[in-house]
Amino acid sequence: MTDILSLLVKHHRNGDEFAKLMQDTADNRFDDNFWSLWEKWIEPVLGKHPKIADLGCGPGALIKRLRRRYPTAMLTGVEYAPYMLKALDHAESEVVIHDLHQSDLSIEDNSQDAMTFIHSVHELIYPTRALQSVYRCLKSGGRCLIIDWVRVPLKDYLSDSARMYNQADIFSDEITHTQLHDVFHHFTEHNRYTTEDIDWLLDTVGFKTLERTIYQNKQFALWVVEKQ
Repeated sequence: MTDILSLLVKHHRNGDEFAKLMQDTADNRFDDNFWSLWEKWIEPVLGKHPKIADLGCGPGALIKRLRRRYPTAMLTGVEYAPYMLKALDHAESEVVIHDLHQSDLSIEDNSQDAMTFIHSVHELIYPTRALQSVYRCLKSGGRCLIIDWVRVPLKDYLSDSARMYNQADIFSDEITHTQLHDVFHHFTEHNRYTTEDIDWLLDTVGFKTLERTIYQNKQFALWVVEKQ
């Protein structure tokens, strides 16, 4: 197992259960607001038979929905974790097994109308190669939708009602060493980059930012960027 797979397994805890959770909660992520954003920013650049690649596609929840929306599309799912690959429906898209830290992503240059990069940037120790791959693979005028965790203070991170442990819990005498490790490990993973970090990375790679929104108590951000 390579270093990145070790990190993913640690971050996702039980990989099979996490893959199922991603499938079960997909409607929350890909809701009416998501598709309104998609129709505004991504749909206008899609061809008659659109080419769309989803980086870090997980178990393929977005791909499944894109296939319903665009029956003739050429869809590509890019994933590396074996438990995600096992959960993917390989009939829905071409599947590329690829570590996003590497630069040799096997998608043709200047070929994609659109790409998505959702909840994956925070898992990368260095996202430069992945963002450069996105730029290389997009057509001129092609667009990428990025959604991810961004860095917030620990107090704000723990204030989320959905978090497994809250502010009071981490000071409790009853919390175990293992639980504390879990809290702070996931805090570190989810808070790897600030919005300004990602702004700078996107700008330096060469993208034009069309949309940038910070939401959900500033814990998440989205970007729509275009290849010039």
